[in-house]
Amino acid sequence: MSKDEGFLEGLILGGVIGAAIGILFAPQPGDKSREELKAGLEELGLADIIERIGEAFEVGKEEAIQAIEEAEM
Repeated sequence: MSKDEGFLEGLILGGVIGAAIGILFAPQPGDKSREELKAGLEELGLADIIERIGEAFEVGKEEAIQAIEEAEM
């Protein structure tokens, strides 16, 4: 992969992530935001990426909670 191709992929991925964050922080109910985000990502064929990010977030959250509980002991 050339430098230009890597840059273009990073630019596109950054744009998708930025749009996703914008939708998530928009002033509307969370359920509606998630539905819109999922629909948009499915159109782009990127729904599996968000699912993997969500799973990683949940794992990180669980580990953080566990670390806090262990530190309080």
